[in-house]
Amino acid sequence: MPLLRSFLIKLLPFVLLLLVWHGLVEGLRIPSRLMPGPLEVGQRIYMGLISQGDLWAHLWQTLRSTLLGYGLGFALALLIGSVLAMNRVLELLFYPLILLMQSVPKVAIAPLVLLWLGFDARSIVTLVALICFFPIFVGTFIGVRSTPQVLRDLFRTLDASGFKTFVHCSLPHASGSIIAGMQVGWGFALVGCVVMEFIMGIGGAGFLIDNSANALDTVTAVASMVLLGAMGYLGGTLIAAFRRRMIFWEGPARHG
Repeated sequence: MPLLRSFLIKLLPFVLLLLVWHGLVEGLRIPSRLMPGPLEVGQRIYMGLISQGDLWAHLWQTLRSTLLGYGLGFALALLIGSVLAMNRVLELLFYPLILLMQSVPKVAIAPLVLLWLGFDARSIVTLVALICFFPIFVGTFIGVRSTPQVLRDLFRTLDASGFKTFVHCSLPHASGSIIAGMQVGWGFALVGCVVMEFIMGIGGAGFLIDNSANALDTVTAVASMVLLGAMGYLGGTLIAAFRRRMIFWEGPARHG
């Protein structure tokens, strides 16, 4: 029963959203070409994923590019954030440069990325990595830096090397902050991928939304946006489940 109640509570906001959406479309008599109702969108999703299957290739392209860029951004953020947090000299040298790079809108450098890497998946993966890098970097840096000195001193008295101290002390302490950065970074990664697909126009959910809107196929455009939202929600849910699994010592109350 507690599991069923928790599931129903989590499902309730989506049901309310669908009801409000349906009520507004029907009550205001909004034409389908401007805003289709949830029934039309649901039918298009069913046809695109199960019946005809024409949406799968675009969604898979978006998911693959997002995952590759996210993985690259995560690896770089974890490495650089950890190194800078443990080395004051490197922090003074490189942290201002990272802040400077973050202040530049990533969409503004998208044309340069295309110029350097070409109109293929490498450009998308690179921009996704750049966009999701900073939240994970900040989470890593703050988490590792905030490791209590008493714990580090304890490992030092046990003659633990710097690497062992990091793996068994600093990294577990920083894991909550790192995963919080991962959750933020996942949403940014999807945004970066869709933006690049808008610009490149060679496939993916972003291309499908743009192309459908230009062709006045609003149903397909909205269906693609709904599927992107589901992809983002599923990714965030998986990361939250990973957090509960890995950071078991925080207790269930810390995860809502």
